[in-house]
Amino acid sequence: MNMGVRGLRRMGGMDSETPPLKITDRRMLAWFYRLLSPHWYKIALAFLAMLLSTGAGLYSPLIIKEIIDKVAVPRNLEPLLGLIAVYLGVTLAARVFSACRSVMMSLLGQRFVYTVRMRCYQHLMKLGLDFFHRQRSGDVMSRVSNDVGAIETMVVHGTDDIISNVFHIIAAITILFVIDWRAALIALAPVPVFVTGLWLFANYIRPVFRRIRKELGEINVKLQERIGGIQIIKAFAREKPEVAFFEKSSRAYWQANAKSIWMWGTFFPGLHLITALGLVVLIWYVARQAALGMMTAGMLFVYIRYMQSFYRPIGQMARLHNMLNQALVSIARLFELFEEKPSVKDKEGALELKKVKGGVDIKEVSFKYDTGDTVLRHVSVSAAPGETVAIIGRSGAGKTSLVNLIPRFYDPAKGCVLVDGVDVREVTQESLRRNIGMVLQETFLFNDTIKGNIRYARPGASDKEIIRAARAAHAHGFVKKLKDGYDTLIGERGVRLSGGERQRIAIARAFLVDPRILILDEATSMVDTEAEQVIQKALARLMKGRTVFIIAHRLSTVRNADKIVVIDDGRVIEQDRHQKLMAKNGLYKEMVTRQFYPEKEWGRSEDVSPEMLR
Repeated sequence: MNMGVRGLRRMGGMDSETPPLKITDRRMLAWFYRLLSPHWYKIALAFLAMLLSTGAGLYSPLIIKEIIDKVAVPRNLEPLLGLIAVYLGVTLAARVFSACRSVMMSLLGQRFVYTVRMRCYQHLMKLGLDFFHRQRSGDVMSRVSNDVGAIETMVVHGTDDIISNVFHIIAAITILFVIDWRAALIALAPVPVFVTGLWLFANYIRPVFRRIRKELGEINVKLQERIGGIQIIKAFAREKPEVAFFEKSSRAYWQANAKSIWMWGTFFPGLHLITALGLVVLIWYVARQAALGMMTAGMLFVYIRYMQSFYRPIGQMARLHNMLNQALVSIARLFELFEEKPSVKDKEGALELKKVKGGVDIKEVSFKYDTGDTVLRHVSVSAAPGETVAIIGRSGAGKTSLVNLIPRFYDPAKGCVLVDGVDVREVTQESLRRNIGMVLQETFLFNDTIKGNIRYARPGASDKEIIRAARAAHAHGFVKKLKDGYDTLIGERGVRLSGGERQRIAIARAFLVDPRILILDEATSMVDTEAEQVIQKALARLMKGRTVFIIAHRLSTVRNADKIVVIDDGRVIEQDRHQKLMAKNGLYKEMVTRQFYPEKEWGRSEDVSPEMLR
């Protein structure tokens, strides 16, 4: 059965530009067992335990037959104790081996799920920023948590039962053939109908399970977005509409589950009725054989027990087949994730970038995102070691896209980026980024202590180094006033700190890295004037002796830069120092005049002299 990703794309999170993938059950199961192959010896031991427990369980009816035929019917007590002792030993052996099998398979299943979850996370860490900008984080989380959970249910509780039931069915029908081949054929009669029914049901139920996973992903997406935006929801008194909005997704998930339950509840009773009719016919046949004296009472008991050993696992296989279908849908969603290739990856034999001086040359780069829109066109910018380069322009001009090429978050379509004369594509991403520090407009802090957030940049840093970095970032003063100081938990995304405090923690984090190249992307635009003054002092100290790229809308922060690069519509249209750019009648002068004198209607940029804004 093929399960194309075209259907999976409707589950959410799959980019429409991604080419369809062909994912088959055989391919997924091959991946499944490939992950299990390193644990073959554990599987072999569990399989041996299963054989022994199943064999002991199947042997016990034969002992009961002997008790009936040699003790109960002839009323002879002599062999009873011996038979009871054998029965007790066989029963204990069956329970012990069954427990061993169950424990080994459960431990193996948990190990398997751990491996899958870790591979998912490792793969996510390798993917480029374009993937995370394209995908919805709630859906990615749903795959790593809920879909892995569905696989866990199958591996831990399903695989063991499937193998055990299959062995029970084969062993039971073999014994039935040995006893009476005609009765065995009667027992097998409903099986083709049952198997065909399972196959048909899988074709109908698989799309329903895909929809269930899709709707669960939608719930995760909405929940994550709404919790993250709770302040906006409350600010605009949107609690009731949000509840109604969430109820719509929850209802869709409930309806998808209800549909699967109805399909299960109506389809399988019909299948079980067919097997029940087969069982009735079989009981009639063996009872008739016993009544005609062609079968002893003990043999009648044995046959009924083996019929149960044959039909009971078949009934359980329906439930396990349902579980398998859910797991296959989840594996397909994980496959879709694993098929995502990193847009940026180290070339074979990539070098370690060491002893960086800080020279950066961006040469004739052109760049476009997956959407196809070109955002940079033949851009060239250079910075000597220790120089400060300011990049300004209107919103959407391509400023952030340009600086994101330096740490190689993306690769240019044309041109190259050099650090100390070395193409960044020739070195490892890790060694490159170790030499680059970034302070962004939207500061991200983890739900950890202040110490933990600063140390995140360099895990081996001592407490003294962390305090030194905090002092340099003008953060030590407010940190020491907190009740727990550097051990203060700051909440998710640092919600217990002000915007200025969060930014100073981010600057301290950059200080700890001690980078040769520093990128400041709107580092003060989210804070008030008073906090900005403190942050500017911290940034000035951080910038000293480093190569710095600054993106800022507040042009007062860039006028002292060694070089100001003006970008418009993805092209560099001006590039010089502040005074020289002000002497021209270009975009830079226009932006400066409008920012410093917004109340005046400026007809021409020539209306303002460079001296007025110097």
